[in-house]
Amino acid sequence: MAESIKANGLLQPIMVKTTGKGYELVFGLHRLEACRRLGWRKIPALVTSISDEDAFLAGLIENLQRNIRVNPIAEARGYKLLIEKGWTAHQIARKIGKRDSYIYDRLRILDRLHPTIQRQLITHVCKPPITPSHAERLSLIQDRELQLKLAELVREKHLSVRQLERLTRRIQSQMPQGCICKQCPNYPCKHVPEQDIPLDTLLKKSS
Repeated sequence: MAESIKANGLLQPIMVKTTGKGYELVFGLHRLEACRRLGWRKIPALVTSISDEDAFLAGLIENLQRNIRVNPIAEARGYKLLIEKGWTAHQIARKIGKRDSYIYDRLRILDRLHPTIQRQLITHVCKPPITPSHAERLSLIQDRELQLKLAELVREKHLSVRQLERLTRRIQSQMPQGCICKQCPNYPCKHVPEQDIPLDTLLKKSS
């Protein structure tokens, strides 16, 4: 982006709002950072009067429209704050052009996903080993220790979201609770058909 701005100029100004201490960025973070790298000290900006809630949504909408990777944990925290202030998931979804299920999936990551996996999503925003779609699938597993085992499988085996989905469905529908490793009295598992990824082999390695 910095090279494009250097060649063509800043075609769209950033947006800021006034605060008691000066100005606060509403959206345009990537453009601002690119201009800083170029050493620019002044850039055009639009000053607006906007609430914190609308500022969060405006920045989020811009990133989603530009297909810029959004930190799913920060995103979910924003949704949670909005809901605490009286917004509904449906209102948020309409505002950002998503389905209600998108909001609920993000909130589930925040509420149910193992903290270790959440930290991985935060610290690997550019190219995380676990994508938000992986995280949504993992958050459907109630056992958080099993979430960690499956997350490790995703990294080791480079599992796609579709593969993880098939795996978690088999665990939820076909395996007795707790039958996840060599220590299980039912090992090797007789409840899982030999298809797709050999479930007992994969989980045995992560035990």
